[in-house]
Amino acid sequence: MKKKYNILAITLLLIVGTQSLFSQNKKKPWVLNVEANAVDVYPVGENSPQGEYFDEFANLTDHWNISFPKITISKYLSDNMSVSIAGSYNKIKKWGEFPGFPKVDVDNLTYVGVDGMFNYYFTGLSKYSKFKPFISAGAGYTWIEQGLFNTFSNGINKDELVGAGTLNGAVGANYWISKRIGLNIQTTYKHSFKEYLTKHWQHSFGVIINLTKTESKKQEEKVKDRDGDGVPDEKDLCPDDPGLKALDGCPDSDGDGIADKDDVCPEIYGFKEFSGCKDSDGDGYADNIDDCPDVKGTNKGCPEVEEKVTEPVVTKKTVYFSFDKHSISSEAQADLDEVVKIAKKTDYNISIEGHGDHIGTKEYNHKLSVERAEAVKNYLISKGLSRILITTKGEGESNPVTSNETESGRAKNRRAELTITIISQ
Repeated sequence: MKKKYNILAITLLLIVGTQSLFSQNKKKPWVLNVEANAVDVYPVGENSPQGEYFDEFANLTDHWNISFPKITISKYLSDNMSVSIAGSYNKIKKWGEFPGFPKVDVDNLTYVGVDGMFNYYFTGLSKYSKFKPFISAGAGYTWIEQGLFNTFSNGINKDELVGAGTLNGAVGANYWISKRIGLNIQTTYKHSFKEYLTKHWQHSFGVIINLTKTESKKQEEKVKDRDGDGVPDEKDLCPDDPGLKALDGCPDSDGDGIADKDDVCPEIYGFKEFSGCKDSDGDGYADNIDDCPDVKGTNKGCPEVEEKVTEPVVTKKTVYFSFDKHSISSEAQADLDEVVKIAKKTDYNISIEGHGDHIGTKEYNHKLSVERAEAVKNYLISKGLSRILITTKGEGESNPVTSNETESGRAKNRRAELTITIISQ
């Protein structure tokens, strides 16, 4: 009997010793769990009198061995992570069932477990939520006193605790009633590495206590004024930068009475009407937006410049077409490229008139003249000129430049006349 109590004592010393070792970092909270635990060896996939996995998983009456205590110490590593070590003690009276026998009892077998776990908390929509579900994984070592269904060797020594390592997985949840006190519920599956130690479930439920020391009033005051400027954080508009009470805790680097956070020129003494900047030449434009800060002016802080008015320049250009055609010849393309070169360097407008000879009906010749004007326009657009700055119209055969009685005269009348108006250069 002394052996099993020695193991329990060692377990508790490990827990207390671990807390002492890690608690040197006072910035991270420690949590103590004091719980009842229930060991269930039945629904673990072993041979009779044990059953299939999860069979009668919640049968408290026939299979759960409920006892006290289970003690757990957890150290939070972050909002989502913690590490814990637990020691538990139980008395196993229920082992399983045979057909026709809903409950198989054993003789109060002592159970002792030591487990270390990594825990991941699901913080949900807010890390400040009181309800914190979690999953855990880890390993441990469990001792169970020998009995009828867990014999270590030939013959049974009832005083002998038989132990083996386990691989553990758990799910559970904490609910914090206050900053110091909460409730815990957890279920853990322990997979044994040895045949003589049965796989089993351990459920636990109880109270959790935050062991973090409450800060003194002086410490709280320091926390409330973290930049030390005498303005409490709750009233400090610049809580991380020492500042002036008159400016609600914000600094004023240039001493102009305007807080740096509102000062467009925080290193230069200035005036409120210029958002903390100065106006060296007194023209009403602050230096930071004044293109001529040393000379008065009204044109972005500079003197007005008298603009020269230039008269538009009008240029004419004529391109010619083959009989009954509106396609642009290579010679016409060269002339139009010159127009493009001039227009791209200026502000311009271009008007195009299409013309034809007298062969054919007036209606047909008018349509052809429109097509010739549009062909010229499309060519200019393809070279990068603006569609909206070019206008076209067709004159048909109504405005010949020479007689249509000869072929040479008709060739001169098959044309498009461009009027290029240069507005400014």
